[in-house]
Amino acid sequence: MNVGDVFDFDGPIHVLLVDGEHEYAASTADALDSHENIETELVGTPDAGADQLDSSPVDCIVSEYAFEGTDGLEFLRTVRDAHPDLPFILFTRHGSEGVASDAITAGVTDYLRKDSSSETFEALANRVTDAVSATRTSQALDRIRVWYETIVEESHVGLYVVRNGRIQYANDYLLELLGYDASDVIGRPIVEFVAEHDRHIVEERVSPKSYGSIESTRYTVDVLDGHGRPIALEITSRRVSLGDETANVGAAIDVTARIASEREMRRSERITRQVIASLPDMVFLSEPDAFDIVYINDAFKEMWGRPRVTLYEDAMSFLDLVHVDDRPRLRQKVEEIFDDIANDAVDERYEFEFRFTPEGSDVVRWATARAVPLYDEDGRITNVLGVMTDLTERVSREQKLAQQNTRLEAFARVLSHDIRGPLAVAQGRLALAQETGELSHLAHVDRAQHRITEIIEDVLSLTCDERAIADLSEVDLAESVVSAWDLCGTDVSCARLELGDLPVVQADQSQMKRLFENLFRNAVEHGSTSNQPSAGDAVERGSTSSRTSSDDAVEHGSTFSIRVGTLPSGRGFFVEDDGTGIDPSVRDTLFDAGVSTKSGEENGLGLDIVRKIVHTHGWLIRAAESDTGGARFEILFDTVGDKARST
Repeated sequence: MNVGDVFDFDGPIHVLLVDGEHEYAASTADALDSHENIETELVGTPDAGADQLDSSPVDCIVSEYAFEGTDGLEFLRTVRDAHPDLPFILFTRHGSEGVASDAITAGVTDYLRKDSSSETFEALANRVTDAVSATRTSQALDRIRVWYETIVEESHVGLYVVRNGRIQYANDYLLELLGYDASDVIGRPIVEFVAEHDRHIVEERVSPKSYGSIESTRYTVDVLDGHGRPIALEITSRRVSLGDETANVGAAIDVTARIASEREMRRSERITRQVIASLPDMVFLSEPDAFDIVYINDAFKEMWGRPRVTLYEDAMSFLDLVHVDDRPRLRQKVEEIFDDIANDAVDERYEFEFRFTPEGSDVVRWATARAVPLYDEDGRITNVLGVMTDLTERVSREQKLAQQNTRLEAFARVLSHDIRGPLAVAQGRLALAQETGELSHLAHVDRAQHRITEIIEDVLSLTCDERAIADLSEVDLAESVVSAWDLCGTDVSCARLELGDLPVVQADQSQMKRLFENLFRNAVEHGSTSNQPSAGDAVERGSTSSRTSSDDAVEHGSTFSIRVGTLPSGRGFFVEDDGTGIDPSVRDTLFDAGVSTKSGEENGLGLDIVRKIVHTHGWLIRAAESDTGGARFEILFDTVGDKARST
C-alpha cells in the first residue's frame, strides 16, 4: 500500500479567488501574492471557478457572495459536493448575520467582510494560511493513521499490548496465527494463553518491577493456539507509560519451525559426531585456504600415538612420523590440494598411500589418505574433509595372497593364446620354406621358437612356489642392473641408463637380473615415444643424481632415460623413466597377468613376474609417477610388520 508522505507543509498555497468586482479582486490578488508562500489564481464567476478547480491544484477558495444569477453559497455547496475538506473563505461586501449563518450552515471555513484597508488584506492572508495549515495537518494525521493500519494491522509480526497482566490489544496477524477472535483474548490474562511450563517467564516479564531500569526484554515461550497446540514465539517486549499507568507493548515472531530445525540440527550434529568419533578411520576437517585443522576425531591418537592437540597446533607435525621415502610426496600432495583450491581447479578427490611409524612404536604401518572438498549451497568450498585409513592388515593379506597365488589362470591363458601366435608364425614360415626352398623363412621360424621358449620360461616362473627362493646370497644390485641391461641388448638400444648407488642385499641373483630385465623392457616398450635403435647404448655410473649431460644424449642418439637408484631411507630402490607415464585406467591392475600398460598391446606378463619376484623376497612394490611425469616403480624393503629403521 502506498500511503505517501506523512507530512507536507512546505509547498506553496494555491488560492483560487472568485470575484466579479474586477478592480477590487485585482487588489485582493496582489495583496495575497505579496506573501511569499501564497500563489493566487483570479476568476470572475463561480462557473469559471468550478472549471479551474477541475484543471489545476487548489488549496483554498476565496469567494465573493454576490454574483449575477447565483451567489457564493450555491458555489460553496457545489464545491462541498466534490471537495468536502477544501478550505472555503467567504470574502464579501454584502454580508449580514443571516448570510453568515447560512454560510456556516453550508460548511464555510471562514467569513470576512471586505474593505480597502491593508489590515483586512493581511487578515485574509492569515486566515487562508491558518485554514490550509489546519487542513494539511488533518490530512497528515489521516496518512499517519493509514501508516499505522499498514504497519500494525498488515504486519507479519504479531503485536500486542498488555496492561495489568491482561491483553488490551492484539493485531490481526497475531490473532490469525493463534487461531483466536479478538473477543476471545481482549481483557483476559495473558498467562492463560501460555503453556504451563513457560508461565513463570511471562509473569515475570509483564510485571513492571521485573524491568527495573531495563526498558525492553526478549524471550521465547510456548503459546497455546485455539486447538491447545504449542507455538513457539520469540517475544520482544517494551515497557511504555500511558498516563499514570504502564503497559507492555510486545512483538511476537513465530519461531516454531526455526527451533525445530535447530533441535534437529543439534541432534544430527550430535549423532554425526558420535558416529565420526566411533569410526576406526581418522577423520579431519581443514580450512579451505590452507592446511589448518579445525576438527579431528579420536582415531588420530589411536593410530598415530599422539594427542590431537599436536595437530591443532601444527597441522603438518605428523610428517615426522611418515616414512622418509613417502614424506616429500605426501607433503606435495597436501600442498597440491590447496593450490588447486586457490586456482579454482579442484579435483573431486585426492588420494595417496604412505607408510608411517606411530609414536612410541617401531613397526612400519601402511595407510591411505583421501581428501575431498566440501561445498555450501552457493558452490563455494567451505572446508576440506579428509579420511585416513590404516591399510596394514589389507596390505598384509594382499601380500600373502600374492605369495600363494598359483597363477593357473595366467598359465592357461598363455598356453591357449600367447604360444599360439608364435607357433602359427613358425608353422606358416616353415611351410613356405618347404614350398619355395627359400631359407630366409627359417629366420622367422627361429625367432618364433625363441619367443615360445621365453613364454615357457615366464609360465614356469609364474607357476613356481613363490615362497621358495632358489639361492639366497649377497647380491650387488648395481651389478645386477648392468647385467640385465646387457642381456636386454637391442631391446633397450633406444634408451640411456643412469645408474646411481645401490645397496648389497640378500637375494636370488638370477631373479634380481630377471626383475631388472622386465622393468627395463617395460619402460622402453610402454614409456618411450620412439623404439628405434640408436647409435649405441649409454650407461652412466655414479650417484643417484644423473651425471649425463645433454651433449651425451646427442652423442648416443637417445633422449629416453631410465634411472635406477636407492630410496632416501636406503630401505629400497627405484626404477623410473622420463617417458609417457602410466595410464590411470590401468594403475590399479598394473601388476596383474595379462594387463598391458599400452593400448592395443598383447597380454603382458612382465610386471606380474616383477611383482612375483619382489614378493618372494618378502618385499613390496608400488607404482608412482616420476618427477618428469614418467613411470616410477619403488621396491620397498620395509614391509608390513617390519621394524622401523632410523631415517
